Order: sequence, then structure tokens, then C-alpha cells
Amino acid sequence: MQRELKLQAIRKTLGHEQQRKGAEVVFFCPRCKHKKPKLSVNLDTDHFHCWIDDWGGKNLIPLMLKGSKERDDYINELKEAGKLQKVEPKKKYATPELPPEFRTLTKEWTGPYYNAAMKYLLNRGLTMADIKLWKLGYCEEGEYKHRIVIPSFDEYGVLNFVVGRSFYDNPLKYKHGYFCKDIIFNDYMVDWNRSIVITEGPFDAFKTGDNTIALQGSILNDDSKLFSKLVFSKVDVYFAMDQDAFYKQLKILENLVSYGVDCHYVPLGGKKDVGEMSKEEFKEAKAKSIPVMSRADILRLKVKA
Repeated sequence: MQRELKLQAIRKTLGHEQQRKGAEVVFFCPRCKHKKPKLSVNLDTDHFHCWIDDWGGKNLIPLMLKGSKERDDYINELKEAGKLQKVEPKKKYATPELPPEFRTLTKEWTGPYYNAAMKYLLNRGLTMADIKLWKLGYCEEGEYKHRIVIPSFDEYGVLNFVVGRSFYDNPLKYKHGYFCKDIIFNDYMVDWNRSIVITEGPFDAFKTGDNTIALQGSILNDDSKLFSKLVFSKVDVYFAMDQDAFYKQLKILENLVSYGVDCHYVPLGGKKDVGEMSKEEFKEAKAKSIPVMSRADILRLKVKA
């Protein structure tokens, strides 16, 4: 299907584009409904992506009107070109288990891998108290070979997630099994009567002290377990996410504020993430946090960005 025919088909659902440069066209996203056009569509590659809520795809079917002739023609073209693969049903999530090769780092072991794991953690500012608090371990062999293993437990102390972080140079820094991510990371450690800190990853959480929850990413959907619990807990929530996730962070703040949650934005003082900061630096940054309790507060943060 030619560019213009694709564009006409998309306009039936998204309205007229806001920007265009060659094959690149920008629309308002129908999912996040952000006030700025952030849904980018490439009419040559057929890829699309929203820079606010991370929605995207590798063909234009989701952007075309169901039942329309243009959509049907487009699907037939993809089939004929062999570009439309049969969608397999999603497999069930695996039950989280510690790898059989797991060794706790609360115990001293002999050998170079134990020393390398401990050196990595100490160089990142962790102490033995942190290692014990977070129940950290490592693996010398197996699926999590040469990785720090970070377990997470639910409110009842049942394992609900396992993530590994390489302590050697490795292009694949993090690894985890096919586990459900709709969890509250180490919920059993959280006091829901006190203010809570939200970070992206566990190595950020290690620097913030207690009562911290790692998102395992940069998205917090309003139908997730964590979002619901934050709303119903009625405690202050401090957000200290990576600098490159600034606008995703604002989207989360906006959603929580709309539910009456008192939020705070923690500026990182030029650091790209909390993991780069010392514990004292984070403590000082948190003390300078900016209250976010209305859309006006969010707009002020955008202006300053």
C-alpha cells in the first residue's frame, strides 16, 4: 500500500496528522491522550511508537479502522508478502524460583567469582548490611552465571520475582525469567503507613534506604497492583527515576495525582540515575524534593526541564 493510502486509512481513526516530514508522520496518541502529539508513524517501515506510554508496533493494523476496506487490503498485502505472522497464544508466566546454583552473599565463599561479586557490590556503594537486607546472592554457573541474583518477595514472604545483574562486563546487563512483572517488588519490606520511594531498578533502590520499591522499568500502569496499592495507602510517594525517563515519570505522577495521591519529584542533581549517587547524596536530593499535587505542579516541572 502506498504512503498516501496508508495515511488516509490512519486519518479515519486518529484524525489529521500534526507534523509530517517525508515518511515520518506524528499524531496525537489515542491511548495516552497526551496534550502533545507524540505518536510517531513511519509510512515506509510501518513502525509506530508513542514516546509517552511506550505503545508501539511493527505494522499499522492497530491504527486502522476495524472493518474498513483499507485495513482489509493492508492485511491482505502483509499476508501476501509473508510479513504477517500467526500470533501464538501467550505462554503462561513461569513460577519464580531461585536458580539451583544460587549462593547467598551473606556467607563468605572461596574462589574468584565470590570475590568479583563482592568487589562489584562494594564498588557500587553497598555494605554487608545492604546485602543482608536485600538477601543478595550470586551464581558461578547456570542460567545466572556471573550475576548478582536479587530476589523479590510478596507481602506474605513468597518469592515473586528474580533478577540477575552481571558483575562482569556483559552487553546483557540484566536477566530474569519469564515472570509476571505485575508485582510489588519486595512488598514484605514495605511499611505502607510511611512515605514510599519509587525507583526504576533494584540498584537504584539500594541507595535510597528502606521503604523503597523498584519498578523493574519505567512504566506504572493504572491497572497494576502497585498503582492500586499506592492509591489506597494514602501515603506520600517520592519518585526518583532515571533522567532519561523524565516524561514517563511525569505521566505516572499525573495519573497518581488524579487519584489524590500526594507525590514528590526527586531531582537527581545531574546524575543519570540514583544508582550513580551515594546514599548521602540521595538523602540530600530527597530533602530537596518538589511536591507534585496538581496538574499545575506537573506543568511547572515540564517548563523547568
